[in-house]
Order: sequence, then structure tokens, then C-alpha cells
Amino acid sequence: MDEILDMVKAALARIYDAHIYLIENRVSERSIVFWFGVYLRELLKETEFETLDLDLEYNRNFQRAKRTRNFPRGTYPDFILHRRGSNDENLLIIEFKPWWNQTTDDDLRKLKDFTASDSKYKYEIGLSILLGREVPSWTIVENGEIVAESEDE
Repeated sequence: MDEILDMVKAALARIYDAHIYLIENRVSERSIVFWFGVYLRELLKETEFETLDLDLEYNRNFQRAKRTRNFPRGTYPDFILHRRGSNDENLLIIEFKPWWNQTTDDDLRKLKDFTASDSKYKYEIGLSILLGREVPSWTIVENGEIVAESEDE
């Protein structure tokens, strides 16, 4: 998982280098997350993760809505690295928040649900990423629990 986290950090660094305008000017979170996906896909090339699917706001568990303990009516993650049509290779789930909307309680509940060992999804790692004005910060969730937080840089 260290390799994936390093690629996430590198993709975030590219956003701050190339698209700081989006962050400074409070552009839609989706515009920023789009670029994250572009950069992460580039970094995944020629790695063991290259064949996995990288999806934005993917709302399906097979043909049904993604439902969890805390979101019984359905929910969708901001970003996932997985294999479509299977829950056997759910690797990474990410929730993003920009600096002007730092309410992460629902995001953390969602990440705990999706990474819990007793859930049908069993994502290996969840990240709550706060897109700060100058640098990002994050919280790491594994097995339904917060396991680490980034330090202010």
C-alpha cells in the first residue's frame, strides 16, 4: 500500500504545481478531482495496478446502488481504484474536501463503512483528503478505523 500512497501524494503534488488556480479560486471539487484522476492514471501505468479501474463517483455494486451501514439509501465514493463488477479487488477509496468545505464527518463514516472487514466492499485503504490552500492533508482509514493522519507540512 505504500506504493499506492506514494502515487496519491505524487498526483496531489502535480495538482498543486499545475492547477493551484483551481484551489485558490474555489472551483468545484470535481474539477480538481478530475485532474487528480488524470495524474493518478498516468502514475499507475506500468505498475501492478495498471489493469484496475479508476472511477469518479462510481455508484454501483454490481447492478444495485452502493449501500452501507451508515448510508442505507445508497452512497457513492468520490474516487475508487477497484475492479468493476467485483468486490474482490477493492483497493482504494478516496473522499475529497476543499479547504472552503472542511466538514469530513460523513466522509469518515463512509470510509469506515467501505473499509470495514465485515462489509461486502472491504476496500483495503480509505483516504479522506483535505485540499488545503497550499498543501493537502489526509486521514487514512483501514479496517473501519482511522489509523493515521498527515502532519502539517
